[in-house]
Amino acid sequence: MKALLLDMDGVLVDVRGSFRRAIAETVRHFTGAEPAPGAVQAKKDQGGFNNDWVLSQSLIQDAGHEVDFEAVKARFNGLYRGRDFDGLIATEPAAIRTETLEELAGRYRLALVTGRPEGDAQWTLERFGWDALVPVVVGMGRQSGREKPDPYGLELALAELEVDARDAAFAGDTVDDMAAATAAGCVAIGVVPPGHALDAHGRTLMTAGARVVLSTGDALPALLATLEREGA
Repeated sequence: MKALLLDMDGVLVDVRGSFRRAIAETVRHFTGAEPAPGAVQAKKDQGGFNNDWVLSQSLIQDAGHEVDFEAVKARFNGLYRGRDFDGLIATEPAAIRTETLEELAGRYRLALVTGRPEGDAQWTLERFGWDALVPVVVGMGRQSGREKPDPYGLELALAELEVDARDAAFAGDTVDDMAAATAAGCVAIGVVPPGHALDAHGRTLMTAGARVVLSTGDALPALLATLEREGA
């Protein structure tokens, strides 16, 4: 194993109080009510909703309202990013220890493949002091509309790292992440995001193509060492 590609939301960062809250408040703004409990995760598990702006608009439509996409995007960004990264993005706690990323960076080439815009992703890496550990960032802008489950973003990261997909793994927390990893030819590693049940979400990720499911990203070094011993 030469490279590890990482998703950000749910793997590196706990987004329950940020992205999930921004979705709920955006939907409430346009419909008068927040989504039903479990509605957001149901969309994620359905696949095809890696983009939270698209997911928010879909929930608004499910509630019987038609709203311009740009209006949904603007409302969401005002909540999440704020005026100058002073919104919900600034409240996100880490979902992985810095020591874990340091250990991984010492053994593998690391890249971030995320649905966040590059600026948001880079700001978050810098906030936690992770930017030097994860030098390659492939976000929304670089993916040119070909976001997960399309493997394009993973392929871009692998090309920049100069690593063959057979020598790489991708750790993500959604069915779209597992589909993208499988399509790219990487080892698909599922990570159950904070606040989710290991059994239920783990089964969802395994069904979507995960080779193995972890309860936390902090288990990645041990898992990868095991896969290397097994010749994966």
